[in-house]
Amino acid sequence: MVRDLVYGGFEVTISKTKMEVSQRAREMPRSSIRRLFNAARALEASGREVIRLDIGDPDFALPGRIAEGIREALGGGHTHYSPMPGIRPLREAVVRHLRDRKGVSCPADEVVVCQGATQALHAATLLTCDPGDTMLVPQIYWPNVMQQLTLTGVRPRFYPLGDDFQPRLEALDGLDLSGARSILINSPGNPTGALFPPETVRALHRFAAEHDLWIVSDEAYTDYVFDGPHLSPLELDRTLPVEQRRVIGVFSFSKSFAATGLRMGWTVSPTAAAAAAMAFLNEPLTGSLTTPLQWGMVRALEEDDTAARRDSLRRRRDLAARLLDEAGVETPLPAGGLFFFVDIGVTGLTGDEFADRLLAEQGVAVVPGSGFGLRPAAKGGYEPDPLADRCVRLCFAVASESLEEGVRRFGKMMIASETGRSTPKSEGELTTRPPR
Repeated sequence: MVRDLVYGGFEVTISKTKMEVSQRAREMPRSSIRRLFNAARALEASGREVIRLDIGDPDFALPGRIAEGIREALGGGHTHYSPMPGIRPLREAVVRHLRDRKGVSCPADEVVVCQGATQALHAATLLTCDPGDTMLVPQIYWPNVMQQLTLTGVRPRFYPLGDDFQPRLEALDGLDLSGARSILINSPGNPTGALFPPETVRALHRFAAEHDLWIVSDEAYTDYVFDGPHLSPLELDRTLPVEQRRVIGVFSFSKSFAATGLRMGWTVSPTAAAAAAMAFLNEPLTGSLTTPLQWGMVRALEEDDTAARRDSLRRRRDLAARLLDEAGVETPLPAGGLFFFVDIGVTGLTGDEFADRLLAEQGVAVVPGSGFGLRPAAKGGYEPDPLADRCVRLCFAVASESLEEGVRRFGKMMIASETGRSTPKSEGELTTRPPR
């Protein structure tokens, strides 16, 4: 169809053709987290009660000092644009926090505040890779990573994990490293809950140094470590001369301070020049961060009150682990984070099939594992990694009563699926499965 328009005093002829969205919009994979989140919300909207073990949103209240800091900023007129790296008081608060908590010393000029760890990871990908380059990604990863790689034109290459979700270090040297520019590390992991031992972190850092790779270290769950020591790659990096540093640390206020809806995080770059580039890349992504929220996060870092939340989560993790064990469900105990990544392969179902049935029949929402292991397929699109495809993610950061009932129903569905029945004959069958 041809239309004549008058634009700026000139007559313009426009040929209108079929409108299509971009290739990246068509190809970006859907998140299995959001799929189940939306399905659970739709079921709730229909009037049915749903036990939400899907979304990683701790049920703690926002610390009062954060809300007070935001109110003070609003009342004090701190409502205008802020510098792209973030307000200076917040970056200096991050410096003190890293020094006191991790023994990591860095200047404020190497800290860049971001709109949550999600946006920080996107910016880190843009900083370390060009379109067509390769990022090394763990076999099991957070779904947004693949979405970001699709948007940036960066190709994934996967390093394998063992049954305990730890990196198989002996397999690293066999990887094709052509075009590789960076490696992603996530410890404690989402969705696995795996905590990489210090010797593993050191080995990954050496590997990156040998092959001249950036390290993007996703440490969103660093304050929720339950078992064993946590070594940040930043701690290793900061013992080296500045020209040998390669780690971009990505941190989040969301989980540590129960502030998921405020969307605030920060990055630490190896040099001030890299941090300045990170801030520059954020310019078209965020324009500027919400100024009052930054002042709230200054107040957040005034205290380290994460121990009480961590202890509460440890108790709930242990409760869920006991109930899963009683139901005969074997799964690695997460050493950190908020999740169990449970292999339900004995049921003969995929994670998607199991999660859909669990929601429909038992009113419990968990996340299919398929989205945590998508691979670009040879003929286009994506296909799930076999390990991820037979798992589901179960979040234990919910009230104990809901967690107990949700895990009980989860075990009930496991038994029913294994025996081919829609539900067990009696409640007593929940604990009578033969041990495996």
